[in-house]
Amino acid sequence: MSKASKLKSATLLAAVLLVVSACGNNTDSGSNQVSDNSPAPAASTDNSAGNEKKIKMRVITITTDENRNKIMDEYIKPNIEKALPNLEVEFEPGGGGEDMANKLKTLNASDDMPDVFWNDAGYFTPLKSTGSIMDLTSAITADGYIDKYAVPDALKHVDGKIYSLSSGADTYFTPVIFYHKDMFEQAGVKVPTTFDEFMQVSKTLKSKDMVPAVTPGKDGWGPKLFMLQQMIQIGDPQAMADLVSNKTDFSNPSVKEGVARIEKMAKEGVFPEGISNLDYGPAMEMFTSKRAAMLMMFTWELPNLAKDDTVDFFPFPSASDKYDPAKVVQFWGSPLNGYAVSAKTEHPDEAVKLAEFLAMADALYFESTGAPISLKTGNAASEKSPLMQKFIDWYNPIPTKIASFALNSLDARTSAELSSQGANLLTGEYAADSFVTAMDKIWSENTWFDN
Repeated sequence: MSKASKLKSATLLAAVLLVVSACGNNTDSGSNQVSDNSPAPAASTDNSAGNEKKIKMRVITITTDENRNKIMDEYIKPNIEKALPNLEVEFEPGGGGEDMANKLKTLNASDDMPDVFWNDAGYFTPLKSTGSIMDLTSAITADGYIDKYAVPDALKHVDGKIYSLSSGADTYFTPVIFYHKDMFEQAGVKVPTTFDEFMQVSKTLKSKDMVPAVTPGKDGWGPKLFMLQQMIQIGDPQAMADLVSNKTDFSNPSVKEGVARIEKMAKEGVFPEGISNLDYGPAMEMFTSKRAAMLMMFTWELPNLAKDDTVDFFPFPSASDKYDPAKVVQFWGSPLNGYAVSAKTEHPDEAVKLAEFLAMADALYFESTGAPISLKTGNAASEKSPLMQKFIDWYNPIPTKIASFALNSLDARTSAELSSQGANLLTGEYAADSFVTAMDKIWSENTWFDN
């Protein structure tokens, strides 16, 4: 790896780790109204006979989970006309994951980009290389929107520019294992603290005709976004941090051991049959309907799951004395995740205001759930649920927070291969060694750190 690449890697890790240290002083609210501090609507540039003519804008955003649908239905659509009366906005569903990536790449190739869209590291590079994504730094500095962020530097990509606006809630999203307390009691098992105990608990649950654990497996969702990272991290956090920053590869013994843990779980029946084809919604329903005792999932689902008082969570259990869940944790997010503006929009000023409004809508929603955010809404603090408070009390003091591998280390080709290889691994019929061989080859060709 070149010296320049190492510098970029170090800069990225420093930036993402900086976010965590300063995000605990934000306010929370149950309001779904745009606050007085939200972006003011831009004035129309086209008046005809004294009548304001609305500017048409097109937006593509994520439409895959309950949180995103609630933000759209309860925070964006009811408030957008009042906040931005000069705009006529068309919202186009983008799906999520590979579907979203493929959609944006296709639109970019056909020169049909929306004015505003949800940006992601998985497809940022082709957009940037074709000049299709706007650097927002000067615009949000000039209008003062950047001052609403507790840690403005956390918005910056490794090149020092700002391409996306978000609520900052991503910093507080981390994978945990949710479980039904009553199902554990019925099976006579306790919360595991080691990986071996986790496997024994799963075996006992299975013997009671319960599905031990579930997570989305279609397109390798779980393995790609958190499972690979967790299984490496619980054995050797430093090896995982090194993989994120391109200081090691898949031949690392600790990385191999992590992959082998996924193979072990798949082969020994921790997951339901057909998990490699199980989508997000059905996986969630399997847990909420108590057809599975545990759910491996990010804490963005915590507010919804907390409505069931039988639900609790625990960190991924340790596989060695190198890992302590009170000292090391993975956190979701990337400076690239958030609402971005097409550099080719015909109305850049209005598009920036729209992106600001959408980011604030995100902030208002996550704030209403009691989740911490870094985009300040100006609202008063609200009481958090006991489960959310438990999470914050555990998460905030953790000194080492490792950025998510899937969002901060992979170019589009490597990301797609990890999805495919991860799905294969969940079948229980694919060897960990085969996974390692395939990923080590694609990792050597990964261009992410050349950007």
